[in-house]
Amino acid sequence: MRRTVHIALALLALLTAASPSRADFIKNYAQWQVLGPDGQAAYAMGMFDVMTVFIDNDKFIAARAMGLRACGVALQLKGNMLVQAINRFYADHPNSRNVTPFIAFNSYLERGACSPFINQARKEMGLPLMKAAPEPEAQ
Repeated sequence: MRRTVHIALALLALLTAASPSRADFIKNYAQWQVLGPDGQAAYAMGMFDVMTVFIDNDKFIAARAMGLRACGVALQLKGNMLVQAINRFYADHPNSRNVTPFIAFNSYLERGACSPFINQARKEMGLPLMKAAPEPEAQ
């Protein structure tokens, strides 16, 4: 348990220091698998945490952060739930196993389960609603 907490804190520190576009030090499904369940949960929660606090004076980013926070509270999201969503993405898109877990997170959480919450925040801020994400292309 103590090791898991240390891993989680280390991953969170690395993710917090990086913008969301730089949070992808796990580059693909194979590297994701190497993390194991505890590492995956820590990494996924780190991504979620970064996405919910990174505002940068941009209304679109602020709406995403507010929507993700509301989604997390309403759905009572936990690390293992985020891992399930990311793993489901990889299972549903076997040709996309070369994309990062961040892409999987974006596709199945930000543009999926959490999109109603993000769109509500966007609406409240006078922003256009978010469109569905296109299917990822293998690179």
